[in-house]
Amino acid sequence: MDMTINFLLQSTRVLHHGNYDEDELVMIYNFLTSLDSDILNDYNNTCTILSYENDLELYIEILKSLIEIFEEREEYEKCIKIKNKMEESEIIMNNNML
Repeated sequence: MDMTINFLLQSTRVLHHGNYDEDELVMIYNFLTSLDSDILNDYNNTCTILSYENDLELYIEILKSLIEIFEEREEYEKCIKIKNKMEESEIIMNNNML
């Protein structure tokens, strides 16, 4: 399994249980917002976890969790960057559905 998908899985677990510290949250944020279109396309074309149609769905789910956390903290600049990544991901998903 690719290292990035392992990171996504660990991020999901950490955010879901809410047992993260500030360093972990920053690391997750930095990683998710640094992914380029090539990796996002790769996620869209890969299905590592059977409960998701593709790995990009998992990525988007984690982004949604981060938005909730940063909105609660009123860190809106981060929310904007995350929402841009979500939009980019959704465009990739929609383009591949056509």
